[in-house]
Amino acid sequence: MQLSANSSLLWYKLAGTQKDAHMRLFEAQPTTARDIEKFKEDIVKITSVEELMKNRTLLGVTLSAFQLESEIDKTAFVKKMLTEDPESDDSLVNKLVEPRWTKLSKALYPLNSDPAFFQNEKNVDAILEGYKTNEFEKFEGTNAPGVREAMYFKRIAGDVTEIPQVLADKSLMTVVRVGLGLPESFQSLTYEQQKTRLAKEVDIEDFADPAKIDKMIERYLIMTEINNTDAASNPMLTLFQPVGGGGGSIGPQPISLNLNV
Repeated sequence: MQLSANSSLLWYKLAGTQKDAHMRLFEAQPTTARDIEKFKEDIVKITSVEELMKNRTLLGVTLSAFQLESEIDKTAFVKKMLTEDPESDDSLVNKLVEPRWTKLSKALYPLNSDPAFFQNEKNVDAILEGYKTNEFEKFEGTNAPGVREAMYFKRIAGDVTEIPQVLADKSLMTVVRVGLGLPESFQSLTYEQQKTRLAKEVDIEDFADPAKIDKMIERYLIMTEINNTDAASNPMLTLFQPVGGGGGSIGPQPISLNLNV
């Protein structure tokens, strides 16, 4: 399939092959440099979860480091994630089975007992690295639909060991659902119905295989391009359309990843 200048798959490939050049463009943005310097300057003054929660700018950067910036207004929920012991079976984070919250909880929980947590340069650098990674993916995502989600999926998919993790993460779920050719109405099914369907469609062991992850991403980006392009303008795209069914029903069998062929 010939890739157009605004092809999602093309921009995803460029994000990988020209990462250093793209990163320089990203870091040259005034807002990026300003936010990073502001974080470095002020975060060392934070000695507790309570203080972090009261500083929206610092909390925003911290949450962004774990792709959770959209959750910043869920104050009570975020505080639970930061204060409950992630090693405890009773903690909320262990009931969610969501890799982003798990990583946040494990990374920040020591702040509860160590007032000097943010005076440790390694802790600050780790958050800033995560922040830059997430914001860079968002930056790349402005070039074409699906690129940000594809980059995130590439980075996170290797940690997936069970279907509930996919269902709990909106970005992971988007890549899997669109790649399978499942309609948006799939999301209106009950949790158990979605879980059962995905268990039939997805071999969870594929997430441990980088080559198969790449195939998942390519299928997702092709389907994203189909969904955002008039098929009549590029007849080749019709070759990748789901077999059977249009509309929004679940009925007919969708495209399967079928990664073993």
